[in-house]
Amino acid sequence: MDTLKYQQLIYKQMLEKFKTWSEQEFITEREIYSFLHNLKGTAGTIGLDDFSQIANEKLHLLDETSNNKWIKTEWKAFLSTLIEGIHFYQTNANPLNEDTQLAIPNHTLNQELILVIDDDIIFISYMKRVLEKNGYTVIIAYNEKRGLELIYELKPAIVFLDIMLPDGNGFSILQTLKKVKKDRMFVTIISANDCKANHVKAYELGALDFIPKPIDEKILISYVTNRLAFKKELEHSIIIDELTQVYNRKFLESQFEYLIQQYNRNQTPFSVVILDLDYFKKVNDTYGHLVGDEVLKGFSALVMELKREQDIFCRYGGEEFVMLLPQTSVQDAYSLIEKIRQAMVKKDFTANGVKFNVTFSAGLIEANACLLHPKKMLEKADQALYEAKQSGRDRSVIFDNIADVVTKKVNIKIIVIDDVSIIRNMVANYFKNWTMNENYEIEVMEFSNGLSFLNSNWYEPNSKYIVLLDGLMPNMDGIEVLKKIREEHTSNEVIVSMLTGRKGNEHVVEALKNGANDYIVKPFNITDVSNRIQNLINRMFM
Repeated sequence: MDTLKYQQLIYKQMLEKFKTWSEQEFITEREIYSFLHNLKGTAGTIGLDDFSQIANEKLHLLDETSNNKWIKTEWKAFLSTLIEGIHFYQTNANPLNEDTQLAIPNHTLNQELILVIDDDIIFISYMKRVLEKNGYTVIIAYNEKRGLELIYELKPAIVFLDIMLPDGNGFSILQTLKKVKKDRMFVTIISANDCKANHVKAYELGALDFIPKPIDEKILISYVTNRLAFKKELEHSIIIDELTQVYNRKFLESQFEYLIQQYNRNQTPFSVVILDLDYFKKVNDTYGHLVGDEVLKGFSALVMELKREQDIFCRYGGEEFVMLLPQTSVQDAYSLIEKIRQAMVKKDFTANGVKFNVTFSAGLIEANACLLHPKKMLEKADQALYEAKQSGRDRSVIFDNIADVVTKKVNIKIIVIDDVSIIRNMVANYFKNWTMNENYEIEVMEFSNGLSFLNSNWYEPNSKYIVLLDGLMPNMDGIEVLKKIREEHTSNEVIVSMLTGRKGNEHVVEALKNGANDYIVKPFNITDVSNRIQNLINRMFM
């Protein structure tokens, strides 16, 4: 396996380092610190947890900036556990296995995005750990400026907002949000300053809740579960047709726009179908409107039972319905509609003890570059429906003036910037073997320092980017690189995750203040990181 290969590399690197040091009259404390700093992150990442733990313990005894001289007997005694351990691991290491294909978990992410805006790094870390452990995607901001940027860019479902911030306060964020459309976003104040005046002001400015610090883990998860369930119920009531309990015209319009955006971004195919019940006026005239309502409900229930999970079925008005079929050619859409039509022919309705049947006609069209507008597509589907009606009803007709379209995948570039070659190569090779769904094309780039990254032609307008950026590098550290990125690119284009192995929270705070979307503490588990990246891709680039 790859992990064993990297373990062998680190054994070799350590032995070479010790040999080089042994040939020198002395080394500096600073050199020992740098060696242990890199070892802490690298060893933990590739499964050598005891090496990482030893390195971490030793780091606390050293000064990162000291030039004190250590002779060979001193540094060998100080590092004796590592020297002894490396020989043990070499002796007991398993033989290398053949390469295996790595793949991300094949599951659907359906959690909403949560934003935490707070200047307390310990509290942020707590919130992030608890929420991510329960499957939520968490983005964090350290100050007001970055918090507002992320709200506008990413439109989170819940915003947890502290009152006290380094460059302002939570109330000013609430004041700003009162002037913009929030798309049913829940803004919740979490503050240790739990006075009556703050409660009143928070609610007056539009906060939906006020939670005092500290907050218990179980209460936090229960709160998030409750609010997201309420949000779903609220959205349901706004977008559901009361009679048939299928989506209404308002929801159709929003989903239509979404599918068009997807098509513009990567040419993802989709089809549109208009369905109209045949001779429905005759049903109302013969059996009455109450029976007509039952027919509408029965037809809707049948479609909901037979359609696929991803298909969007809406009542357009009266006895007319529209179905949007994502990632579906018109031929596949036709097969599905025909299956539903044939089932409808066999469905019995009853009025005053008399059984009767109702059929429907359908017009279909597939998205193409020449007709990429809801009104135009519905007009052409309606033309096909008219043809179905004129041809005798109870049939499906495809609007056949469709241009050939070439499907184009979304290009996502994962950039690894780290001066530690073992970590950089391991992470890069992992993602080179990463398997995502057919709509994405993954490309991996790696750089040993920030200057080489910034001086390269790394950015292309039609791609999306995930940057894994080490915080501690020679010549230009990660924070300076991050600042350069954020001068030109938003989180909608470039997501930055800072990698940090430094002691103290000030480095994490600095990263968040300057626009990092996430931070990853070394040593990290590469599988956890890949899951987190998958989550970010689905939430921000879909």
